[in-house]
Amino acid sequence: MLRVARLGHQHTRWLQGLLALKPCENVYLLALLDVSGTAQMSSPAGSLLGVFDGERPVAAYWAGGNIIPVAATPETNQALAAKLNAEGRYSCSLIGDRRVVLDLHRRLSWGRPRGIRERQPLLAISSPPQVEPDPEVRLATLDQLPAVFAASVDMFTNEVGFSPTEGGESSYLARVRSIIRGGNCFVRISDTLPQGGRVPRWPARDLDEQVLFKADIGIRAPRVVQVQGVWVHPEVRNLGLGAAGMAAVVAQTQAAGHPMVSLYANDYNEVALRVYQRVGFEQVGTFATVMY
Repeated sequence: MLRVARLGHQHTRWLQGLLALKPCENVYLLALLDVSGTAQMSSPAGSLLGVFDGERPVAAYWAGGNIIPVAATPETNQALAAKLNAEGRYSCSLIGDRRVVLDLHRRLSWGRPRGIRERQPLLAISSPPQVEPDPEVRLATLDQLPAVFAASVDMFTNEVGFSPTEGGESSYLARVRSIIRGGNCFVRISDTLPQGGRVPRWPARDLDEQVLFKADIGIRAPRVVQVQGVWVHPEVRNLGLGAAGMAAVVAQTQAAGHPMVSLYANDYNEVALRVYQRVGFEQVGTFATVMY
């Protein structure tokens, strides 16, 4: 009978080998393992659980704000679901391999989720971009926070379906500030449109300069990163700025020592998927996200 327990130091080598098999799928835990140096991870943000067959671990799950599975199966999902159902919901979402996440969701008695993204292509590139990088894309600075924050709010609202500032701005503002401070926010900012004319004062209504392109490094592991928060200003869409901007992100990230750049997107976002394909991204898996 399978049982659920926290992983220990002695399981570190097993975990390292498991995560290395699918680095793009497991980038979040690769980043955590790089910091902790051990499979015995536990903090206020969450803990790493193993599913054991006797004394042998067969799967792992990060259980925190998000539930993230590693090498999970319907059988290990059943074992985890029994524990999660008994404890009650404390996570915001399930993220990972589509088949595993949707199976786990069906086994949970957490009520109706806020949203389900059933098919999200997981993409990666480890070669130079196939599009000329935009030379105007560079890391954002803290003095650009107001413009970046406005673009980030619009991106989040359109992508997730609700505003990240519903309960106030302070928490999300601190998150955007942290991304910029960490050197993880790439932007092209200008008061002039590439096609000529002034950029409308939107979404930062009090500023002349607006974000035209934005992308964040959401997760950074030693050899692979995951890009999140990609956004292009409506006034410059379909002009090639998205592809050139992503090419700049890829080129600069690879030059900084991360040879593989990954991301995932909703399957219905056909425009974005075509942009990523132009840059040179290829599909390496399929995610799903269940949001509570």
